[in-house]
Amino acid sequence: MRKLSCLLMAALLSALLLSGCAPRSYTNRIISHIPFDTITSVTGYEKSYARYEEIYGRIMSELEEYHRLYDIYNEYDGLNNLRTVNLAAGGEPVEVDGRIIELLEFGKQAYALTGGRVNIAMGSVLVLWHEAREETYVPPSDEALAEAAKHTNIDDMIIEGSTVRLADPEMSLDVGAIAKGFAVEAICSALEAEGVTGWLVSVGGNVRALGRRGDGKPWSIAVSELFGTDYDSVRIPLDGLSAVTSGSDQRFFEYEGVRYNHIIDPETLFPSGRFVSVTVVTPDSGLGDALSTGLFNMPLDEGLALVESIEGTEALWYLPDGNAVASDGLAELLP
Repeated sequence: MRKLSCLLMAALLSALLLSGCAPRSYTNRIISHIPFDTITSVTGYEKSYARYEEIYGRIMSELEEYHRLYDIYNEYDGLNNLRTVNLAAGGEPVEVDGRIIELLEFGKQAYALTGGRVNIAMGSVLVLWHEAREETYVPPSDEALAEAAKHTNIDDMIIEGSTVRLADPEMSLDVGAIAKGFAVEAICSALEAEGVTGWLVSVGGNVRALGRRGDGKPWSIAVSELFGTDYDSVRIPLDGLSAVTSGSDQRFFEYEGVRYNHIIDPETLFPSGRFVSVTVVTPDSGLGDALSTGLFNMPLDEGLALVESIEGTEALWYLPDGNAVASDGLAELLP
């Protein structure tokens, strides 16, 4: 799942850099494609640069740890990660770090919450679309997708204690819909528990605010022009909240005049075309990450009902016809 277009990210960072004088030192870092192979921005207000460096270093180090644990493409010496789990499909249980167990348990919760619209067991289907997007630029055949879909039963992911076993030898996990948000939330909530405030962490557009800025004002993100279509500009304040956007505007390929984005609907096995983007605002970045994909894959009325049922959670949908729809409580967050 791709979060926030480069245009949106640029607007966010420009707003931060022009935020004016603050009572404490202000520093911004932008790191491209590390970790989670995406753009990462870490911004903080601290009394000293040394303190900033300490917290910044901790955030980046822990993000890299989570990246290695949740990586499905690469192996690392001495580490059992999700790549290890996938390679062992159909065999013996794999002993893994507790942070992997926590993510996979959350993946089951996301599956139930979204009625299957977020399914981390869809690796066999998603790899076909990954190959199409990165290598062949030709959509997978209906037959290949139907065969791959036979191996996406999340109940075949068996968790016992600190072990994971994939009962189906043709099954594989893909946690792209939840991993970044889950990792960001784990890191930021731990820092908040220690009293850290005045920070904004953005990993591939999974934006999480720790309290307010050093000048006492809320952090905010701008949601404006996406996918080459003009929309009314919306700026959403994040007073200790997260904002996660799933969109069709970057990771895609075109074939015979049709654009295929990277968000695959588990029901159709094809990219979802209902929306241009969905932004979820909620206290928990992991929940926001899962919901942004789930809402992208479900009809608007169903998505609105789901959002309204979750306390403290709001959403904004951009439609292909140029209109935008917001949940009832979102207006209360806007300036």
